[in-house]
Amino acid sequence: MSNYKVELIRTNTFVVDIEAENEGEAKEESLMKFKEAEDQGIDHYLEVNDPETTIGNVYDVTGTDDPFNP
Repeated sequence: MSNYKVELIRTNTFVVDIEAENEGEAKEESLMKFKEAEDQGIDHYLEVNDPETTIGNVYDVTGTDDPFNP
């Protein structure tokens, strides 16, 4: 049997309402507003949908010095 390390990538989606003059300004403002929500611990209120988990890279660590914890 072989030993593998598998990357699991979790993606969360958030929506931030912004008033702005253009799309570029809206993007900048949304990052600042989201950062404020994170700092205040209320970013979960901006989350939409369930998180999605996908598989990234798979590493065969059989016979390596890489610590392995099955």
